[in-house]
Amino acid sequence: MYAARSLPGPLEVSAAAPLPEGSRTALIVIDMQNDFVEPGAPRQVPGATNIIPTIASTVERMRGQGDLIVWACRVYSADGSNVEAARKPLFSRAPYAVSGTRGAALVDGMVPLPEDLSLVTPSYSAFFRTDLDLKLREAGVSKIVACGVDLSRCVRATLVEAVSLGYECSVLAPAVASRNDEVLNANLADLVDLDITVQE
Repeated sequence: MYAARSLPGPLEVSAAAPLPEGSRTALIVIDMQNDFVEPGAPRQVPGATNIIPTIASTVERMRGQGDLIVWACRVYSADGSNVEAARKPLFSRAPYAVSGTRGAALVDGMVPLPEDLSLVTPSYSAFFRTDLDLKLREAGVSKIVACGVDLSRCVRATLVEAVSLGYECSVLAPAVASRNDEVLNANLADLVDLDITVQE
């Protein structure tokens, strides 16, 4: 059995990039790409097409009030070299979100502007092995609203990591989709237990 060892102390919290005292919010739009949204697509999430108008209107509203819009997308190499180990068998049978293909592009109605932040995520959380945390702090963001697909995977992973990093987090319930209503509602309940606000 693994036994934890005490680290040399005392441990200090880094003050290099503290969360700002302001109230700027970032809307993180996650994986709203053709291969995850369109009916019949390789990894289509049920109900994903229904949330497009809500996300589009939310982007417009929040951008208009000075909030930061973040577009997080998953993009794989055609040879599958950057696919997570657990997903390689599925990807080898039916590749999806391949760089340069229509499937990897954002769905119609999702239009990033130059002032937005766009990033490619190598795994479930938009914070994992990216500079998103640093970019948000530099932009004066202390609050995060998340939306997109799939709630039980990438949206949830992003929010859990954001809470761990100290952000005030919420999920926009009318703008997320998952495998079915039961999974959607169970994940929303779990997020509430993590002190993440569910916006209706």
